[in-house]
Amino acid sequence: MKALKGLFLGKTWKGSLVRILLILTLATVPFWYHYRTVWVDGISMEPTYDNGQWTLMQRSRSFGEDWTPERFDVIIVWSDKHKIKLCKRVIGLPGETVKVVEGRIFVDGSELSDSFGKGNMVYRNFIDPNTDKSWFKEYENIPPVVIAPNTVWVIGDNREDSLFGHFPIKDIHGKVVLY
Repeated sequence: MKALKGLFLGKTWKGSLVRILLILTLATVPFWYHYRTVWVDGISMEPTYDNGQWTLMQRSRSFGEDWTPERFDVIIVWSDKHKIKLCKRVIGLPGETVKVVEGRIFVDGSELSDSFGKGNMVYRNFIDPNTDKSWFKEYENIPPVVIAPNTVWVIGDNREDSLFGHFPIKDIHGKVVLY
């Protein structure tokens, strides 16, 4: 006990090192409980985020159970279909109607006006997870779809080359807070 007391309260270099490490641990554990660094993989969020860029995400558990993202929030969401985390921008909220006409996105009948989106909406290079074959398909027109409760409609800022669609809010890992 005396040796332990000397280590924490003593004036040795070992005691100083232990105190510094303890302070750093106590200061960073709460931060990392609420935040996480995220690496952006791919070009679907360009020009806002570049391929290979690191950013900071606030974990959804810090928002509370009844949290709903707002339009234009950038989120990290799990895709069951592709078995990866995606970085996307929220466009449609629960109960709204989203449609695409000639590559332009409409929400509740009004054309989406945002400074983030680059180009008209086109979806390219889809890889079929069952066969691993890649195929090309453009989506210039998508009929109106009402977004289900507890679901959001997302797309990347690079509208010409981005996955898009409906994702349950429960699958959102967090919101990007560092641009």
